[in-house]
Amino acid sequence: MKHISIIIYKDVLPTAVSNTTALLMSANEAVVKRGGSAPFQVELIGAGSKNAQREIPVQFYCSKTISDDFDTDIVIVPPMSTGPGNIDELLSKNAKLISWIRQKYDEKAQVISLCTGAYFLAECGLLNGMPATSHWGAIEDLQKRYPLIDFKADHVVTYSASIVTGGGGFSSLNALLYFIEKNCGKDISIELSKFYALDYGRTSQSIFTIFSGRRLHNDDEIHKAQSYIEKKFETDLSVEQIARQVNMSKRNFIRRFKSATSLSPIEFIQRIKVEAAKKAFEDGETNIAAITYKVGYNDLKTFRTIFKRITGSTPVEYRNRYKTQAAV
Repeated sequence: MKHISIIIYKDVLPTAVSNTTALLMSANEAVVKRGGSAPFQVELIGAGSKNAQREIPVQFYCSKTISDDFDTDIVIVPPMSTGPGNIDELLSKNAKLISWIRQKYDEKAQVISLCTGAYFLAECGLLNGMPATSHWGAIEDLQKRYPLIDFKADHVVTYSASIVTGGGGFSSLNALLYFIEKNCGKDISIELSKFYALDYGRTSQSIFTIFSGRRLHNDDEIHKAQSYIEKKFETDLSVEQIARQVNMSKRNFIRRFKSATSLSPIEFIQRIKVEAAKKAFEDGETNIAAITYKVGYNDLKTFRTIFKRITGSTPVEYRNRYKTQAAV
């Protein structure tokens, strides 16, 4: 039986804790029903006190805290409920937890982060030189903070021998399905994915991404260029045209744009256009050709190719997925 420590810290996301616990306990039940022994001993471990009261009316009782002396095989770090503006404060308050995670890893425990729990693994250096994922909305900030980590914005799961990271929101449960499959078998993992209506085998979270403009930089000229693109994206924009707006040579503009945003100007334009198309589909528009021209493409094939590369879905698939919600 493997001991699993689910970490309860201030500002942890309660639903993630309950879902993680439920999925692991269901794995135990599924294995026992097949005549095996329960594979996991699951405990809530407090980063501070044993009684952890959240801001919402939910209270977790932890059987141990990280100050206690105990062995564990797997450490699971759930996501946080705090916003991006409070990350520094949260990490500072949890310096002891970050050191503890590193210690347990050095003692050969497997470490799993779910969604924005990746901040804790990144902060203690466990992900340096490795691929990792998190919530798509946190990737830009994570990339800025931890440039030694190879963040995969579209991945639902990344894994090595002893570290697993999960993507955003409930898609991070796919990381737990991966863990369960490796420890209990594929049949158990598939059974649980069906019971909990999880998309077994999903590899990309691109379809859920909302492009927010890559504004976490201090280059005023590039901010101006981004604003110009956002205003003129429906036209046939060229890199030369945008560079002239900020009085730069094309070569210098491309270099500074990529340095500030991690995207080339062309990639940024494409993402702005695709985001506008997604919004049109979500608002109930159904004519793909009309949307293609509306966002500034003259060629439907080009639009389809770019849309699928960015979202992981064709325009038709995206429209059909969201048209019912838009019609309500």
